[in-house]
Amino acid sequence: MIRPLLQEIYKDPWQMLVCCILLNLTHRRQVDKIREELFTKWPTPEKMMHAKEKDLSKLLQPLGFYNKRAKTLIKMSKQWVTNDPTWIHVGDLPGIGEYAMDSWEIFQNNNRKVKPMDKVLQEYLRVT
Repeated sequence: MIRPLLQEIYKDPWQMLVCCILLNLTHRRQVDKIREELFTKWPTPEKMMHAKEKDLSKLLQPLGFYNKRAKTLIKMSKQWVTNDPTWIHVGDLPGIGEYAMDSWEIFQNNNRKVKPMDKVLQEYLRVT
């Protein structure tokens, strides 16, 4: 059985983008080990923007680039809260690259015409 993508599990737009940032340059199995604890401690952008960078980095350590990820997640969350996410371009948020923008188009905007470079997203569009 094929396991659902994190973008399917986390329908909340902010949580979905957090998952995309977590998936950058790491494997899903690594993210699966920490995502529940992450969203238990910091379930909303309001909570994440006030996270202590040291605490967040410690949790993110198994993913690699943990200090950079922690800074990015806090910064992205602050921008999410201080801007209306319905009018900002998702690509303007810190840490949001091509994979996250393609995921946004597919899972938040229901845009099936997007042509992702990522093979997992390509396969998702092919089979759904």
